Amino acid sequence: MKWTRIILLILTIASLIAGRLLFPEEEIDERPYLQEVAPGVAFSQKGGIPPHYESASGISAFNSYDIVPSIRGYAGPIKLLIAINDKGIITGIKVLEHKETENYVRYMLSHKYLSGFLGKSVNDPFEVGRDVDAISRATISVNALVRTIRESSRRVAEGVYGIKVKETPGEVRGGMGWVLYLVLFLSALTLYYITRRTEGLSRARDVILLLSIIITGVYLSTPFSILHVFNLIMWRLSSSTLWYVIVISSLLSIIIAGRLYCGWLCPFGAICEFIGRASSGKWQISGEVDERWRRLKYLLLGMIIVLVLTTRHIEYGNFETYIVLFSLHGSVLTWILVGLMLIINLRVERFWCRYMCPVGALTGLLSRRDSGYVSRGDCPMGNRADPHISECIRCNRCYKGVSDRLSQR
Repeated sequence: MKWTRIILLILTIASLIAGRLLFPEEEIDERPYLQEVAPGVAFSQKGGIPPHYESASGISAFNSYDIVPSIRGYAGPIKLLIAINDKGIITGIKVLEHKETENYVRYMLSHKYLSGFLGKSVNDPFEVGRDVDAISRATISVNALVRTIRESSRRVAEGVYGIKVKETPGEVRGGMGWVLYLVLFLSALTLYYITRRTEGLSRARDVILLLSIIITGVYLSTPFSILHVFNLIMWRLSSSTLWYVIVISSLLSIIIAGRLYCGWLCPFGAICEFIGRASSGKWQISGEVDERWRRLKYLLLGMIIVLVLTTRHIEYGNFETYIVLFSLHGSVLTWILVGLMLIINLRVERFWCRYMCPVGALTGLLSRRDSGYVSRGDCPMGNRADPHISECIRCNRCYKGVSDRLSQR
């Protein structure tokens, strides 16, 4: 495990350097796209305050990032090329760049959805759920898109055309979902410590797992992902409080208790575990084969580290089953993978968690040694006696203090 950590750390550093050298961040050239937002219109060079492209026909175009760079979605700014006329009406819009997870924002970026902004006045409310369609499972990204369009268009209309713009009352950004997740995390952490000392509340973990499916998976649709880690490494931060709560709490859980997230808070892991309990006819996998296959997740992690950090394209690392399942978007191949990973749990406990999960690999690599976990026959990970701590999801069934008390009865 020591050498695995060293190799993956070297790969991470080398890939970051290679990415910066091979694919440096460059300023977007909007000129090739001007005809898409304003067909047949001839524009001058960009200039003025705020920066914009002028035309003799009374239409101006601008890059929203030049106007409101501080507005960010779940994983960074959403850069738009927008055209408005001298009456403050939006006449064209195109997404230039974004860092959002494709599964969640596919419809938001479609021509059908964006065309809903055409013809809107800068003095319209631009309120999600009122005059702008909401999109389930992409609330943070949609709010960021709408705010970007509204604020940048109003500033250009005011600065270029002198249009008087209505003030918008203060808004609550990102909702209160982060409070719900924080309560779930603190509840899981509290019960984790309690169940290390007594078996009386051992079933409480099942309640937390069920809540993780409902809250993190279905309601918030934001399970902790390796994509969070890549965005953090590349310093692509979010303006969402929920993003920070998920990232900080997950990293904190690793420091405190290794794969605690996997064993208590991961909604996909919870579903896999519940499915696994529905069947007793498990495949018998030899210790040697099982150990060899568990190394696969570290190989997969290494591959996507190189691919994502070198190319600086976050979507290249998007193969995680929980993203597909809870976003309800994915290719045919990724949906097939989700189906296989769920069904196979009837024969192999937590197959995805044991052999393929990049988050499982990361949390396993960073887990601290704890000799209190000795494993037993009903281990949800199928661990054998005295497992390496990287394979323990801290369910506490086998923790020595609890196990010893049970054996004395």
